Amino acid sequence: MANIVDKTNQIGRKTTELAANMIPASIQNNGLMAPTDKRLVDSLNRQRIKIVGAQSVNDLEPGFYSGGVMLKDVPLIDGLTGYNEWFIEVSKTITGDKLITATQVATGSTWRKIIAPAPANALSCPTNWSKVTTETILWAGAADLAVGSNLELVDSMYNYDGLIVNYYFNGVSDSARLQASRTGMLTGVPPYLYWVGMNMSNTLSADVLNMDFFESYLEKVDNTHLKFSGFNHIVANLAKGTATYNTGNGDFMISQIIGVR
Repeated sequence: MANIVDKTNQIGRKTTELAANMIPASIQNNGLMAPTDKRLVDSLNRQRIKIVGAQSVNDLEPGFYSGGVMLKDVPLIDGLTGYNEWFIEVSKTITGDKLITATQVATGSTWRKIIAPAPANALSCPTNWSKVTTETILWAGAADLAVGSNLELVDSMYNYDGLIVNYYFNGVSDSARLQASRTGMLTGVPPYLYWVGMNMSNTLSADVLNMDFFESYLEKVDNTHLKFSGFNHIVANLAKGTATYNTGNGDFMISQIIGVR
């Protein structure tokens, strides 16, 4: 019992000593500040400075900013006139290197770039804007799909810059990027999404050198639904120079549809 009392007294004395030295609280360190006070200080520290004059993001000092048409050197986005409100965050090392993060308010899309006064290695310093991509699983399945099946997505495909389809075909897993943005729109989803794939047969001989090809089609029903509208399977015998078209589905499965933005 005496040991517990001694330890408690030691902790009390150490706490008093630390308080006397006034340990500062920062975003990285709570110090001796109560959690509610710490959250308030962090919120004040993160208040954004509004850019009202023409200013390049490259010249901003460390801090949190917001701005619109007066911000210069922000990421260039084709066809998105009017979507020019940005959140900017700047961090700086002791050597002067800066990491700049720019988030477009309208879409939530984020870009990053490094500004290094004297880069030691050009490959490690991406001076151009690089988009920070995120992936969301919009649909997942675990069985063969019949032609005509409808796939219900958990979110609108228009909220994403691209769609990735993960699929399985005759023993091989692969993926295809199907959707690309179109000029003048946040995202563009064509009425039909189409991709092809192939796989070498594991049956090889002097007379049999088969290669499987397929064509797969997804049709946009609405913003949250796609139809598996077509599938063609071609088996080409490279040894004989023959091919059989539309031999059925083969061993084909769509496992995931992923939205990328």
